Order: sequence, then C-alpha cells, then structure tokens
Amino acid sequence: MKHFTLAAALLCATAMAPTAFAQDSDISVSTGVDYVTEYVFRGVSFAGAAVQPYAEVSTGNFTVGGWFSTAIGEDSVAAGDEFDLYAGYSVPLEGSISLDIGATYYHFPQGGDFFSTKDGNSGSYEVSASLGFGDLPLSPSISAYYDFTFEAFTLEGSVEHSVAVGESQSFDLGLTVGHVEADDGGAYDWGTASASLAHAFTDDVGVFVGANYSINSEDLLNFGGTPKGDKLWFGTGISAGF
Repeated sequence: MKHFTLAAALLCATAMAPTAFAQDSDISVSTGVDYVTEYVFRGVSFAGAAVQPYAEVSTGNFTVGGWFSTAIGEDSVAAGDEFDLYAGYSVPLEGSISLDIGATYYHFPQGGDFFSTKDGNSGSYEVSASLGFGDLPLSPSISAYYDFTFEAFTLEGSVEHSVAVGESQSFDLGLTVGHVEADDGGAYDWGTASASLAHAFTDDVGVFVGANYSINSEDLLNFGGTPKGDKLWFGTGISAGF
C-alpha cells in the first residue's frame, strides 16, 4: 500500500517521492523508476528489495497516475506485487496555502481481480485531503486519509528542507509522523526520517540516492518479522518529465 502524493509527501516521505516537472504546456507527464532496499509504507514493511516504476499525467489542476511495486531477489516469492491508481485535484487558494484532494485504489494482483477488494486481500479504496504551507519554515503539510475497505483513518504531518549544494544538486531532508486508527479499535503511530541527494541532468531529467529510517509504536506484522517495524532502508531512482 504505497503512496498517493499530490501535495505533501510524495511522500512519503517515506521518503522517496517521485519528482514532478512543471511544464509550460497544458499537459505534462512525469515518469520514473525507483529501487528500494525495503518497501515501507506508513511505518510498516510490506516487502524487501523492490523495483517501483510510476507514471502520471497532469493538466491544469488535475492529475492522474499509476504506481507499481514488485519485489526482487530472494524475497520476491514471499512478497506480493502492488499496483496503485490515483487521481487528485489541486484546489486554487490565495497565498502560499495549497489544498489537494484525491482518491487512490490500491490493488494486490495475487489477491484477486482488479477493482475488487475481497476484504482487502485484492485491494482497497482510499480518499485523502492535504494542506500545505509553502511560505512557512520547513514547508509543513498535514494530510488526512480514510480507507473505506479497511475502515481506517490516517492523520499525517510532514516537514522538509532542501539545500542547494551545487548548480544541479540538492540535499533534501524530510520528516513525517502519523497516526492510524481503525474502526475495530486497532491503532498505531509511526515516524519516518529521510535524507537524499538529488542531481538534475537537465530541467526534465534527474536522479536521487537516499536513506530512510522508520519506526512504529506497535509490534506490527512486518515483512521479515522485524519487531516494532524499526527499519533503515535505502533508495535510488531516475525520473523524467515532458
């Protein structure tokens, strides 16, 4: 279950969010592929090493996209694939405040048919709303999510800071904290810190390499059985836009 990201964390910070490129044309496209040593979503590990390609199209304030994750290496048999479809709309506001609303369908191909849910085994539906404050120090944002299939509410806050280290390089830091609460009473908190170095070959093509550390408050069922979900993982990727 990975990320919807139209405002804040693309995100996830997690940490490694795809780079979007602003274009002068009415339609812009961004594509890319990331490699991560661990697939961690909201403080919980879902797979070991994975390859994660994505593509999204934007026109005006509207964006649609798709994101895929497939495990590789010795863990590939145990970890299922994931394919997410998302759509979002950026609501025009005055000043530096941004509001993004959206919806995501998370699909797990090994669990069943596309657009089905089967109690979450094959997929789930989620809606979201995010507020960003671009002019404030560290560009804070807050996001709320509700998954109708798992009946779970997520509240997430993040800050980020970028430092130019050359004409084409930047060092980017991020911190995300969140709380998940399900209607059945289950709940946990998590936090993820990230650091990455990005290099832009052109205005439209860039790469990054980074590290992430995530913790959660409960003994959750994590891929690989690591207690409490404490995870250090790394990632790299390339993105292009036109």
